[in-house]
Amino acid sequence: MDMRIKAFQEATTGFAYLARLDLVELGKKLEDERLVDGILNGRAQKFEYATELCWKAIKVFLKEKEGLDEASPKKIIKAYYLGGYTTEDDYLLLLDAVEDRNRLSHIYDAETFNDILARLPGYAPLFERVCGQLSKDTE
Repeated sequence: MDMRIKAFQEATTGFAYLARLDLVELGKKLEDERLVDGILNGRAQKFEYATELCWKAIKVFLKEKEGLDEASPKKIIKAYYLGGYTTEDDYLLLLDAVEDRNRLSHIYDAETFNDILARLPGYAPLFERVCGQLSKDTE
């Protein structure tokens, strides 16, 4: 298995753990909003990292399976979908993940940041499905 696919799997595990934390409950237990804020920022950082590794792992996979060598994340994800490796819903969600990752790099207001943070838990199962498919088809 390629190192990038393995790195994506590891990043997905870390991101999924943070994405599934109940921060409201955790905030009550910690009684310190700064810690919750740190976890939120960590969740965002893990998401950015996992998203970057996701499309790069798909790129490696497509190069091995199909001989395709696209350069941009959106073209890679489209080729992955057109190759029949994912559903239309997951294809669209992967595109949304790339868009949210790009937005996180250029956010200057709390409202947009919080809107993206609210969507992050939905990306964890997506990344897990992609990991499963990449693992299954590279064994």
